[in-house]
Amino acid sequence: MARPRLILVEGIPGSGKTSTACYVRDWLERYGTPARLYLEGDWDHPADFESVACLTEADMADLRARFPAQESFLAQHGRQDHGMWFFSYRRLQAEHEAEPDALFEVLSGFDVYNLPAERFQELQLAKWRAFAADAVDRGVTYVFECCLLQNPITTLLAYHSLPAECVRRHIEMLAEIVRPLTPKLIYLARRDVAATLETVRRERPQAWADHVIRYLTEQAYGEAHNLSGFDGVIEFYARRQAFELELLPSLPFSSAVIGDEGDWAARHEAVAACLSDGWVQDERGQCQCRVYSAKASNTAMTLSSGVSGMIEWLVPPM
Repeated sequence: MARPRLILVEGIPGSGKTSTACYVRDWLERYGTPARLYLEGDWDHPADFESVACLTEADMADLRARFPAQESFLAQHGRQDHGMWFFSYRRLQAEHEAEPDALFEVLSGFDVYNLPAERFQELQLAKWRAFAADAVDRGVTYVFECCLLQNPITTLLAYHSLPAECVRRHIEMLAEIVRPLTPKLIYLARRDVAATLETVRRERPQAWADHVIRYLTEQAYGEAHNLSGFDGVIEFYARRQAFELELLPSLPFSSAVIGDEGDWAARHEAVAACLSDGWVQDERGQCQCRVYSAKASNTAMTLSSGVSGMIEWLVPPM
């Protein structure tokens, strides 16, 4: 089986994605595989748009007219692609403190993740195609946190309130694009979503809770499903986890679900078992999705009819 060129780490907030992604990178390098790690929020992400604005030529004309003193700055730092202008606006703001904050706030209004759903999907698919074409011949394995499932699913559901089947099709198209990289996906499942998120709320600034409440409950999806307050946030993430776990068996590569039993040392042993496992296709040539227990990391169950039928604690899917 070809060595994976891409490891994807997914799960809800507080599931341990960041520490697990770092562990995966370290494990790969320990066993002689060069690895590149990209965490959530990485401005240099090769397959995601982190704080990137996308403007049409008309948008650019308006921006130049509003900020004439910054015309040369915009020309120098913008990237043109197929008639569109792209700016890594938060990076530019951090690196060019002399430029007016008002310019970067205007650019933030054109963030790729805030574009109309169809345009966002087109840009994301194009970005993944470019990444896959470049990565296939690189001598490294990429480790991505949360950019296959979490980011597009949250945007397309919470922000755009697209039907679940439309979201599923988009994720399956992204997965098909990176299929030549022989990916592996590690999903960190949580039994008690509410307890997990309450822990996150205590550990993070209040601004995080304020943001997720607004984003997940006060837009189209939240209003349509009568979500409110932090209880609505918990319900959204419970639904999202169930949706993602139902989606895993349909992806064109192998996935492993890591339970949250035991301490982190035991869970990392389970992750190591996943990375060591060949994750071969079954006798019908279909990819496998396995559930690993942190209490018994050497055992694995192959799921043939969906994950939720094997894990009783999942809430019903969307």
